[in-house]
Amino acid sequence: MKVLHLFSDWKWTGPAEPVLSLCENLRNEGVDVVLAYRKTPIDFPERTVDKEARRRGIRCYEGLRLNRYFSAGDWFHDLTSFNPYVEREKFDIVHTHLSHDYFTAVTALTFYRSRPRIVRTDHKRDGLPANLFMSWAMGRTDGLVTYSQRLAKLDRAHFHFPEERLCIVPPGIKPYDGPVKDLRAELGIAPDECVIGVIGRLKPDRGYDVILKAFSTLRSRVDKVKLVIVGRSSQIEASVMKPLRELGIEKDVVIAGYRIDDYFSMIHTFDLYIMMRAGSDGSGRALREVLSMGRPAIVSDRGMLPDLVENEKTGYVTSWDAADLAKKMELLVTDTGIRRRLGENARRRADEEWSFRLQAKAVKSFYHSLLTMGRRK
Repeated sequence: MKVLHLFSDWKWTGPAEPVLSLCENLRNEGVDVVLAYRKTPIDFPERTVDKEARRRGIRCYEGLRLNRYFSAGDWFHDLTSFNPYVEREKFDIVHTHLSHDYFTAVTALTFYRSRPRIVRTDHKRDGLPANLFMSWAMGRTDGLVTYSQRLAKLDRAHFHFPEERLCIVPPGIKPYDGPVKDLRAELGIAPDECVIGVIGRLKPDRGYDVILKAFSTLRSRVDKVKLVIVGRSSQIEASVMKPLRELGIEKDVVIAGYRIDDYFSMIHTFDLYIMMRAGSDGSGRALREVLSMGRPAIVSDRGMLPDLVENEKTGYVTSWDAADLAKKMELLVTDTGIRRRLGENARRRADEEWSFRLQAKAVKSFYHSLLTMGRRK
């Protein structure tokens, strides 16, 4: 079986890790996988899709430009060169991941008589957008992969997608087994202080105002607790700094910035973790990394976050309400036993259920079923 995966980005954003890990593990399952991606257009020092793909030994194709921003030249190049490449390589499946590469594949292959099966993975936080263009493309899609029952239900309802052509796979995680250290001293935090962690793009829609308000309430009740915010954004002034000043809790909140080399040490330093809304990658990679390292989490009831955190088993699920969030924070901050039990459950669930190897086996089986069913008419 030969499969072409498309990824129209070069940045190491949320969906990049699950896409490359799936390709890597499909290859280990005997699938002939090729990854086409947006080539890095600049000299960029941090992780990129092409650097990571080469490091993992994934076979790549750079003949497509896959530019998700408007470029008549790049788009024309891909639409005219896509089918000849697919025909020459005789792919059985074209698996798309982002909207630009998805529309490129569907448009190019619509009138291709012997086209391969088209598959889309829904990486979106709130499901695929229910608009005219997406409905048109979904009507020409042979298979859909989602990470949760919740997303599958949304996509089926919006696009009347056949249930037998839908595959629900748990999100994968690659457990970190490298060295870590406690960063409290570096962050100016005392050894006996409890650390609440947050990781993500510091954008106003991610619920930082709710988190900060809840932490302010918690801080008025509990001593020896610090909030550490990891991430970056040009919108940090509106999302974090302004509410921080208004609440008067600057001395108890550490803005740790964007971390690379000591990222997993930062997670190791957390005693618990908060996420109110996932980013563009709806599968909440940072949240799953935290849980896999044995840290309990408190999440909101939005998107697939409640699917990742089992309420009262691996953490707590709250509403978009600062008062309730503060109560749940207090439960975990003040009770070491509960923190330890929920954290151990979180690590165990990640080890048993969030495996890219198991995910690849399920997707491979799904590919076989789509080949047996034939293309959608």
